[in-house]
Amino acid sequence: MARWRCVIFFVFVALTLKSLLSHINTAHSRSPDFRVICGIDGCTAEYRVFNSFYYHIRHTHALYFTTGQPPTGWMTSATSDISRVGSEHFDIPVFSDCATETRGMQRTISEVNTPVISNKMLNPEPTCHQIPHPKNQRSVNSIVSEVQQYQTVLLNTLRDTMKRIFERHSDSVEQLQEEVLATLDNFHDPFSLMATTYMQDSTIQKLFNPVKPEEVVMSQRVCRVKKGQSRVLVIKNRSFYYISLVKSLEQLLSNSRIFDMIHTTPQSCHKDGMIDGSLFKSHPLFSVKPSALQIILYTDEIEICNPLGSHASVNKLLMVYYTLGNINPKFRSKLAAIRLLAIAKPDDIDKCGVDFVLQRIDEDLKLLYNGVTIQTQSGGFELFGAVVSVCGDTLGVGFAYSKCRHCECTFEEMQINFNEESFTKRTMEKHIRQCHEIQKACTDFLKSALKTTYGINRRSKLVDFPAFDLIRQTPQDIMHIITHQGVAPMEIKCVLKYLVLSGQMELDVFNSAMQSFPLSPVDVRDKPCPISVSTLASNDNKLKQSSGQMLILLKIMPFLLNTIEKNEYVQFVLDLIEIVQILFAPVLSVQTVLRLRCLIEQHLKVFKQLFPKNNIIPKQHYLLHLLPKFFPWALW
Repeated sequence: MARWRCVIFFVFVALTLKSLLSHINTAHSRSPDFRVICGIDGCTAEYRVFNSFYYHIRHTHALYFTTGQPPTGWMTSATSDISRVGSEHFDIPVFSDCATETRGMQRTISEVNTPVISNKMLNPEPTCHQIPHPKNQRSVNSIVSEVQQYQTVLLNTLRDTMKRIFERHSDSVEQLQEEVLATLDNFHDPFSLMATTYMQDSTIQKLFNPVKPEEVVMSQRVCRVKKGQSRVLVIKNRSFYYISLVKSLEQLLSNSRIFDMIHTTPQSCHKDGMIDGSLFKSHPLFSVKPSALQIILYTDEIEICNPLGSHASVNKLLMVYYTLGNINPKFRSKLAAIRLLAIAKPDDIDKCGVDFVLQRIDEDLKLLYNGVTIQTQSGGFELFGAVVSVCGDTLGVGFAYSKCRHCECTFEEMQINFNEESFTKRTMEKHIRQCHEIQKACTDFLKSALKTTYGINRRSKLVDFPAFDLIRQTPQDIMHIITHQGVAPMEIKCVLKYLVLSGQMELDVFNSAMQSFPLSPVDVRDKPCPISVSTLASNDNKLKQSSGQMLILLKIMPFLLNTIEKNEYVQFVLDLIEIVQILFAPVLSVQTVLRLRCLIEQHLKVFKQLFPKNNIIPKQHYLLHLLPKFFPWALW
């Protein structure tokens, strides 16, 4: 059987061209030195981006791609040069051994008897303005119209071709000719139901049943806009878009598999993670209806483009998502299980407040808490549900001026106490009482003093959510605490800075080892970036790595530090890695959780001993509260 061999790494052999291209994309395309030369029939096209190389093969050498078979003479045996095996070589044409006898395979479209169509539709390298992006209705209509034209020309050409064939054999196939031509005449146009905007919207609604968002106006403002040669006053809305929680759940539960998974009564802690906890058993709804929906809310800001400099936050959006704790944990974090609930501009939220968004969510939550009937495949079903947690970055969820929303610690106490029992915990009753005292303050000076004393900015609208405990049901997001400008980059930076300044390690050697470390095809997508001298010398707590890159860096740190004689700084990093592994583990034993508590306390003490001039940052302090807030047997 003919095979395709990878000449970059010279080890992989594929049965089809598609498999070989998939291998090149997965194993080699993300290399900083990636460069491929086509080589099919002497083709000298060179590419440094895999997608461009892929489309070149599809358009220029389409027949190789369709048949999937290498030409005669293609090299399938192992190379005799052992030095080329096991290392990447980007200077060799990928298809350098294609036989010249197969040049006839590269035929044009007219040679394979397909219709002659305009160059606009057959240009192998169209520009961005030639193929409209389906971002508006005009683009969609243009795509539908051009595909219909192509289909019409294709059928006419096929009909003429078949007529010529029948004419050459007209003595015995008259009835067959009539039937075949009648079949072509009755060909159903698949785009006939998409001719107009109304028909397109109806088809999308019928096939996908999307939930239409509603615009909720928070306030209005007067501004000047350009109209012709002048500027006129207009009224603009400050609004956000909200997707009905009830309708979204109805759409989600229309899937029979998801409905069966959610409707099944949970059995034990190790499967569901919440039902055996004290809060779950004492909850007014879940204690009575264990199969009620466990709604998990998450909020964060995203950047919808990649601006630089002063424009870095101009296009930010505040996103509110939800998922269901009833979904099996191995599916709960899948993208399909995370549903969009609301979207707003941070500027509008700053002017009007986030309570407008929370108020609209609260309306649907009260309906769910009291029971709402939805339509499923098996008929009407009464649905109950309540919020079990609200997650997010500290800045997004925070309602207090203090550094911690779980306890009333001061900055000084945070530096010397590393046991959670040493701090005064916040409670829901105390929080409501303190908010009431702030609201009743008779002067602005007294109100400001109470805010500073209690560490509370204002009364959160989350308090009004049905059967929701603001203090106990707002756990920290471990991704923000550990990897995203959190504990891991700050502590790794401190250790690397010490090792470099003490002469135990060279930064260039560390970066070289990090870049040459053999990562798996999955991990290579989040390969850590080299750490510059300016980054290491800066006074902030950043390493300029993404969350995924920080996780990979933590995974390979023991190997990168293996050349250094083991000391207390290296052991400090190893302890951090162990804590992160436990926090991100899907299943834990009670003994491991108890050990984690001791590890965190000891880790913070060692940090102050090794780096006495560095302050304990709030996210390090939050590690103490992860045990009761993160693990189900402590909170739930």
